[in-house]
Amino acid sequence: MTTDYEQLRQKAQDEVNEELASVKDPFERRAAAEEIRDQAYMELSALKEERKALIASAALYEYTPQLHERFGIKRLQMKRLAMDVLRGLKGRENWIKPPEWPADRAKAARRARIPHPDNVVEQAEKIAARYEYAEALRDTAVTHLEAAHEAVRLAGGRVKIPALERPDFDAIREEARDEVMRQFAKLIVGPEELLRTAAEAVDRAEEDAADLLVERDAAMNSLSFYTTARGVYYSAGISRQGMAAAQRRALKLPRDAKLPPRAEQPAAARAAGVKFIEDAAKELPQIAAAYEAAEARRAAAIEIRDEAVRVLHAAPYAWSRARLAEAIGRDHKVVDRAVAPAETS
Repeated sequence: MTTDYEQLRQKAQDEVNEELASVKDPFERRAAAEEIRDQAYMELSALKEERKALIASAALYEYTPQLHERFGIKRLQMKRLAMDVLRGLKGRENWIKPPEWPADRAKAARRARIPHPDNVVEQAEKIAARYEYAEALRDTAVTHLEAAHEAVRLAGGRVKIPALERPDFDAIREEARDEVMRQFAKLIVGPEELLRTAAEAVDRAEEDAADLLVERDAAMNSLSFYTTARGVYYSAGISRQGMAAAQRRALKLPRDAKLPPRAEQPAAARAAGVKFIEDAAKELPQIAAAYEAAEARRAAAIEIRDEAVRVLHAAPYAWSRARLAEAIGRDHKVVDRAVAPAETS
């Protein structure tokens, strides 16, 4: 049975919250939170290399498109861990360019003398669960430390800030899309290499967008709950309804629930653990612009990838849907959606 990482993180969060809830003195509470954080850091340090080695072995010897879910990470992150181990690197800072995912992963792993333990997927999942739990303990403890500072700064009210910048998101999306199209227009490669390159571009843009979305919503919620800023959604590049949905998620409210009155929002946000981000006014427009650009790059790369899928599925290549799904590292449904229009036209 696959580990429920969301439930695991929630359990760790509840453990820290329960332990610190009984500590009323702010100085003692800070010391207790620091102790939890430091213990979690030690656990993470102890597990880091073993987790990396086991995940890399599993990814290289027993890869499937959904394997990353067993370890609570993203697909591209799993590939990067595997390539770090395969090439004997310590991290992406050593890459001149991202290394290619080998066509025969097991052969490459054997050549690099990477061990293949019995039940490696199960072993990797167990240590990944311990790692995620320790990480959640650390992050929750850090949130309590930040909350102490934030409570003093805000003193129950809103921080006054100047008007926010409002980027031209239409122009940002158009430029990002054009950039991808220009890059691929310069490639003089066959459809197989085009498919691999486009699939990697989709993965990179998707991961970038996912990370930026978390940062964007955190900055947006900080501004909307804790500052005098108005029309925050304009600077986030979303609608008023989209921001309200993000606010409800942050406050842990049902989807159809009404938001608290503006005067009560700072207290409600603190109670829900929403972080105050000091430089959010400066960061939000930049993060939102980067997010929209990543989404536009992803959409453009998907168009190119899906066209390459259709070319390789048709004669004279006649690749099967299973082979195409393996080539792009996605579920067969993605391939089905790409080839179905061509087959029914």
